Amino acid sequence: MLFGQPELDRKLASESIRQLRQRITFQCDLKGLDQEEIGAYVEHRLAIAGHAGAPLFDGGALRVLHRASRGVPRLVNILAHKALLLVYGEGGHAAARRHVRAAAADTPAAGPQRGWWWPRLRADRASE
Repeated sequence: MLFGQPELDRKLASESIRQLRQRITFQCDLKGLDQEEIGAYVEHRLAIAGHAGAPLFDGGALRVLHRASRGVPRLVNILAHKALLLVYGEGGHAAARRHVRAAAADTPAAGPQRGWWWPRLRADRASE
């Protein structure tokens, strides 16, 4: 059984391997986790790892985690791990948006980080 492999789905769509595709009995398209599910997922993973204290990700960090991971659990795990390593390196206790953004910037598979919706003025245009 193979789940959550969109790259494989694209390859299986090739006519050259139709006989292999015909041997696949079940197929399911799994969607990414939504923002609320990300919070519950991270909380559950941390509890399984033995964490019982205060939340380690604030709401802003979870929003960035959702956007950067596109809800893919494997990416959630990678980004959360990197963010928590950054927090630990700083001697902190909880991940904020900046930690998750830095983790996403260090992870090629993470989604693009969208900036503020309003275009920022360049320094040379700000004085006009």
